[in-house]
Amino acid sequence: MKNLYLSVLLILLMGCASFPIQKTAADKPLESAPLLKFSDVPVPQGFKLMANESFIFQNENGRVGLLRYTGSPTADQAVNFYREQMPQYGWFLLNIIEYGRRVLNFEKGEESCIITIEPATTRTLISISLGPKSKSPSSLKKIESPNTPKSSVVK
Repeated sequence: MKNLYLSVLLILLMGCASFPIQKTAADKPLESAPLLKFSDVPVPQGFKLMANESFIFQNENGRVGLLRYTGSPTADQAVNFYREQMPQYGWFLLNIIEYGRRVLNFEKGEESCIITIEPATTRTLISISLGPKSKSPSSLKKIESPNTPKSSVVK
């Protein structure tokens, strides 16, 4: 009888090992949403635009915007999405800062894009800030006040 129990247990254990492991929704990579406010800044599927907290301004000189989204995918999924997708749209990842929220800094040409991902209780919030890159101090002309004495050159 003891051998029968042992045989049944062994068969059950071997049978369980042959079942494929199912991936959970949290493990699956996110896909890009079909409609984008900025054609080169993707948004993961499963996120909805918060129109009352978003704005965009575009003209021939450039574009500026703050887009806020909410959705059910996890913050980790969103971070992985942007790490994978932004380079495909020509963006270069500068750095990632994590402190509860995740802040991803990208640049492309003369533009900067900052993506902030915040885990909330049951949702994840994404903020996309896009605008021109700031000029480096060395590229800015020094502005002298009228009261600043001019340096004299000794010959």
